[in-house]
Amino acid sequence: MMIRKSLGLLLVLAVVSLLSACRSPEPSHGQSVQPLPSELTQTSYLYEIVRHLYRWQLDESEVERIMSAKEFVFWVRPIPSRLDPDDHSQFAEILLPRVGMGVKVKKADYHIDEMGVEVKSSSFRIVQVTRGLALTRQPQACAVVAVDVQEMRDYLFRTRNQLDFPDPALVERLRVALRRQAAKEGLLGTNAPTGEQVVHLAPLSPVANETWVFWEGGHKLFHFASDIDLANPAVWEQQTLMARIYDLDHQVVVTHEEAPGSNRFLTRYQVSRALFNCILLGQRVTVPPFSPGAEATPRK
Repeated sequence: MMIRKSLGLLLVLAVVSLLSACRSPEPSHGQSVQPLPSELTQTSYLYEIVRHLYRWQLDESEVERIMSAKEFVFWVRPIPSRLDPDDHSQFAEILLPRVGMGVKVKKADYHIDEMGVEVKSSSFRIVQVTRGLALTRQPQACAVVAVDVQEMRDYLFRTRNQLDFPDPALVERLRVALRRQAAKEGLLGTNAPTGEQVVHLAPLSPVANETWVFWEGGHKLFHFASDIDLANPAVWEQQTLMARIYDLDHQVVVTHEEAPGSNRFLTRYQVSRALFNCILLGQRVTVPPFSPGAEATPRK
């Protein structure tokens, strides 16, 4: 989808002012296991899970392992959860035994009494990905979905150029969240950049409530995530959108063991994936120095 010219301006206004084994726990007292929703075993949904993993997680050897087989198997099961009485959210796990990966997904459905708002997600979205699982035995209560690898490859190839980006309304929501987080971190400066600014927006995923933005001049990555659909305007006024700011000059490590217990750092691998999605697959937006009535010009 094409981004309107105002999209880039809204985002850069925030930039220039500144400038995530899903091992399921065994059921215990007070926990309940809900039936497995049919949408989780639909091939179209599972293909999108693979697309997301391809863009953000899978390395070359794992892709080769998938594509070298005639059949690819998913193990899908509901996750037992202990929730508040008025929380009807659903959790599930999608296991990919051939590559030793687990994907935890959630469909939010709860009410925030203090805000008087109902939070509902239209579909299951990824909340965690776990690598390096030894999946040699099929867990209990799993639905087994086997797909033809050639069919999956053809689908992903046909839709490889399917790139959806935030519209101006969503970008404004991201802008507010970014300024709020920047203020908390004491990053709001008094001097705005004087030259043209370039930002790169990663495509949105239909199976994940998150997006990334790379600010070229500032050498920073912005990560936005929510418990609800990012494109759902009904709760933007009440729902807090999580925003994190990563300075690529100071917050990049080789492994997380360098800064144990801290979530303020990205590994070089994570940064490379984010830049791949933002720059190579994303939308490039150039913006001149801010002046009233100025418009951004998106460029690919």
